[in-house]
Amino acid sequence: MSLTEWMVDIFGSLDGLVAALLATAVFAGLYIYSASRLLGARKDSLARIRQTLTVYARLAGLLGTLIHRPTRTAVPEDLLIRLLQECKSADLLTRELHEQMDIFLSDRDESRLTTLHKLLDREINRLMKERDELVGRLEKPGWGMGLWLLLKPAVPALSLGAALLWTAVLAEELRQTSAWASPEVWCLWLSNIIATISFYRLLMDSRRKTHGMIYTVLHLLIVASALFNLIGGEASPYVLATQCLLYLAGFRVTATRKRRERPYAGHPELMEQFLHPAGDHDPLGETTGAGEPEIGSSPLRSR
Repeated sequence: MSLTEWMVDIFGSLDGLVAALLATAVFAGLYIYSASRLLGARKDSLARIRQTLTVYARLAGLLGTLIHRPTRTAVPEDLLIRLLQECKSADLLTRELHEQMDIFLSDRDESRLTTLHKLLDREINRLMKERDELVGRLEKPGWGMGLWLLLKPAVPALSLGAALLWTAVLAEELRQTSAWASPEVWCLWLSNIIATISFYRLLMDSRRKTHGMIYTVLHLLIVASALFNLIGGEASPYVLATQCLLYLAGFRVTATRKRRERPYAGHPELMEQFLHPAGDHDPLGETTGAGEPEIGSSPLRSR
């Protein structure tokens, strides 16, 4: 058997061979493009982490000096304000830390510095852990991670191929005149497309960890529900309705609530309210506290 006859037996015709070669070329192009984009995204994430850690470290060092050595070192107040403003421009600044910085800048309450330092230290440790994981993936990936990094660029091409396959099945069904008015045919195609999109987002979204476990579970349920389409076209409307409900549920369960500004635990206002509730009368405070100047020292000094 000659090579030509062997190819004809496999691909059916020369047109089939050309289509297979064209599909292979498209797949290779999408794979290379996706691999370069993913590598660029990882390097960009690493650069953002390093930029944030740099400004965080400067502010954390200054806050540590103010908290642990308040009587030995006088820190210029404008230096603290400048570092706080720099941290507000950090790429990975969290909303909670941003709010604490804004509150301190508005009232200049030095008792907030301890809480601000704790939040900053927690964010530094989290970013350092994330940086180490990202560097490990880039430089020394494990066996499983290396295999996943090799297969992940193929997900966009596979998703595109699946979408084209569902569309080809739809076109084949629409050759029958009665199929145009059949809701099962359209529901089957739309359900498969929704499952393909969820499959793509589940595997390609690099921020799914920040969305929480519910984000992954919802997409898994949307993809898994499409398996009931294998029963037949009669089940497709119910599958599509289930997928739409899951998508609507995603807007509900993943909505983030805005944190209200409130005094933190240990704030002097709360401690004062706890020690001296409203209505309590302290006669000693009236006799001994009147006329005495308030004496206090601040580790901050103004230029």
